[in-house]
Formats: sequence, C-alpha cells, structure tokens
Amino acid sequence: MADSIFQIAFHKEGQVPLYQQLADGLERLIAEGSLPPDSKLPPIRKMAEAYGVNNVTVVSAYKYLENKQMVYSRKGSGTFVSPLPVEAIPAPVAKGNLHSFEAGISFDHAINFANTSLPHELFPVDAFKKAFDEVLEREKGGAFRYMDSMGYLPLREQLCSYIEAYGIKTAADSVQIISGAQQGIDVISKAMIHFGDVVFVESPTFYGAAGAFLSRGAKLIEIPMERDGMKTDVLEDYLKLYRPRFIYMMAYFQTPTGISYSMEKKRHLLELAERYDTYIIEEDDFYDFYYGKETPVPLKSLDYKNRVIYIKSFSKILMPGLRMGLMVLPKKIHQGVMEAKYTTDISTSGFIQKAMEQYFRENGWEEHAKTMRRFGGEKYRRTLSFAKQYLSGRASFFLPNGGVSLWVQLPEGVGAEAFCSRMLEKNVILTPGSQFEISGKDSGHVRLSFCGLADDKIQVGLKRMGETIESMQLKGNL
Repeated sequence: MADSIFQIAFHKEGQVPLYQQLADGLERLIAEGSLPPDSKLPPIRKMAEAYGVNNVTVVSAYKYLENKQMVYSRKGSGTFVSPLPVEAIPAPVAKGNLHSFEAGISFDHAINFANTSLPHELFPVDAFKKAFDEVLEREKGGAFRYMDSMGYLPLREQLCSYIEAYGIKTAADSVQIISGAQQGIDVISKAMIHFGDVVFVESPTFYGAAGAFLSRGAKLIEIPMERDGMKTDVLEDYLKLYRPRFIYMMAYFQTPTGISYSMEKKRHLLELAERYDTYIIEEDDFYDFYYGKETPVPLKSLDYKNRVIYIKSFSKILMPGLRMGLMVLPKKIHQGVMEAKYTTDISTSGFIQKAMEQYFRENGWEEHAKTMRRFGGEKYRRTLSFAKQYLSGRASFFLPNGGVSLWVQLPEGVGAEAFCSRMLEKNVILTPGSQFEISGKDSGHVRLSFCGLADDKIQVGLKRMGETIESMQLKGNL
C-alpha cells in the first residue's frame, strides 16, 4: 500500500459523506500519480481499519470510483487503478536521431535495418507491365474512368478466392477495395470513431494505426502482450470498464514484436468481442510471409459472429507503389464505411484495379507468394544465424518464424534510444522500440528488419551491434 494513501483527510462531522471523502482523496492520489495505473488498492478490510471507517464505506468509495472509470475490479484479485488514456504520440525518436547525424553519414550506403521493403528485383514488374498493356489495349481511355466506390467487381471476386486460401469465406459485396492498409485504417476511423471514443491497441503497436485513431479524437488504451497474443484477463477487465469502439490487432507477425496469436487466444478474443459488443480490426500485412509448414489462420476465418474487420495490404507481397488492399466488412458497418471511403477519394485507381485483376487472372498469386516466402525464409534463417553469433549473451530476440523483422531486447542498462544513436555513428540504422510505444517511453527494444539487405550487410550490422552493446555495458560498469 502506498504511504501517501494515509494522507487523506476526513471530516467526520462534515456534510460530505465519508465514502465520498475517501473516493475524492483516492481520485486525487490517482490524478497526481501517487497511485499509478494498474496498481492494486488495499483490500477493503485493511482500508477500513486504516481510516477507522466501516467496510461499507470503503465498498461504496470503490464502487463510486469504478463508475467514474477511475478503478476496475478483478474477480478474486481486488481493485486496481485504471490505465489513463493517452492523448498524443510523441515524434518518432528515429527522426531526431537521423537528424543529429545526417551531416556525417551517407544514408545511401548505410546498413538500414529500419527499411521493411523487399528488394525491387523481386517485384513482378514484367508481368505487371504485360497486364498494364493488355488493359490499355482492351479498354483504351476507358481504363481511366472512375470506378465503383467499392471497387472493380472482377477484382473483388478474384480477391475472394485469394483470401479463401486462408479460410476467409466471403462474397464480393462484402469486400471493399482500398489504397493500402493505412487508408483502410483511416477510413474505418472516419466511419466509426467519435471524439472521445476509446480504442484498444496492442502494446507495443504500429504507430501509423495509432496516429489514425488519435487524429479522429480517440483515446487509446494499451493492452499488454504475451508470447501468444494479448493478455486476455487484462483485456476483459478493460472491456468491462471502457466499452471501446473497437480493438486493433495483428494476429500474425505483429508489428513490431513478431508475435503470433495462439488458437486459444484468437477464440477467446472473439468471445470477448461478442460478449462486450465491440469490433476487432485485424490488419494483415505479413501473413503471406510464414516460414513454417502451417498456413496462418486469420482471426477473420474464425469469425462466425461477424465481429472482425479484416484489412489486408498487398504492398509487401507484390509492390509497395501499387497502394492496393482490401477490407472485409461486417454488414452492420458496411454502409457507413462505404460512405467514408467515398468522401475520402471517391474510389481507388480504376486502372490499377483492372491491371491487378488482369495480373491475378493470368498469373494467379501462389507462385509469386512462394517466391517471396522462400526469399524471406532464407533471409530470416541467415539473420538468426548471425544474431546467435553476435548477440547471444549480449541481447535476446524473439523468434517469430515469419515476417520481415526481429524484435531485439537490449540488456539492462543499455537504453534503446542511446543505442540507436551510437549505431548511427557506425553507419547502422535501427528502429528504437519507443516508436511503437504510445507513451514514447524507452522500452529497451529495437526492431531489426532484414529482408531489404544483402547477407554481408546483415552480418556486418549485427557484428557492430554486438560490439556496441559490449562497449556500452563496459562504460556503464566503470
């Protein structure tokens, strides 16, 4: 129990009820930070004894604070201080670091572990050039007419087949074409968020999505992650308290941790969404990049209650410049999202949609996906080999078995932001974990993206990381 809790003054002869005085005192301690978020309040009997009041007074005070969303109760565990909604995201740390050293570094020749794009040599340029030419030959100027706001119907039908391979069965009239996943997140925010609404996000999370939610006036609550997904006991506590507009998550190879959800966690998440009447935004950027034998099972494929808004980007698996993706929408929100999409840009480029449909019709998608997975898997295994060689005993890293990045935990006493600054001096660019923390705090992690680099650069970069960690630890111990 915090010592400051005993500094609450009572006026037993006053007009204000004792429970209200106790609640006001606790609220003041919470507001000033003496009782931090998720800290446990004293048991009812101990609190009553400490202040010389009866148990009912304490129960009433706790209930009053719970109704104000200042505390929440967990069955069998007690009463806890609520997390405080965050209002803003700090400027990305990496930008400041890059600016500090840009005069002394040629970024064109730096070892850039911050870049998540794959080499352009892997892009199916010739096949798309052929598709562009065929669309232009077939439709002439008509190729550039405005498209139906939902998207080109033959493409939507093709994409239904694409995602059915992952177990998502839907009709073309439930699919909305979008200009990339970020637009999808923004359109959903535009359609569903009212100023002051609460949105749940994973902690850590993708700052692009968090920025879209905040730009619409949302308050963000972070749900801590375990090795197989969100901590669902914490999630349920917060669902009781806040009733969010939706929960934002990535079921596989989460940005930035690389975590994939267990089947148990996915089913539990869907049960909670149904029980507490909320939606889930599932973003799929990297599901195609799985390096094991088992194909990912998206949350949407288990969604029998129509609670999941599925957003898929084709930027990584095809080409970033296509700016193309899709959303699968529950019927209840479909009309509102369509209207928000229309007022955003009327429609996604009709010419690109037709070219993409032509590409899929002639080439399918699985062969190219296999090529990308094979390339990504080889890079992943090579990176792990170098990481074990140069980071073992110095830092730890999560093994995602998919995606394009490693989430590296630095040893105690080595700050991520300071480490990234030191690495920039050595011509190595990394992403500090603070870019993925809503609060901007230094989490002691860095993200290392490997798919855009040659093997020799990966090796040199990891060797320099190991040497720098050792150097910083040595200085810290002197």
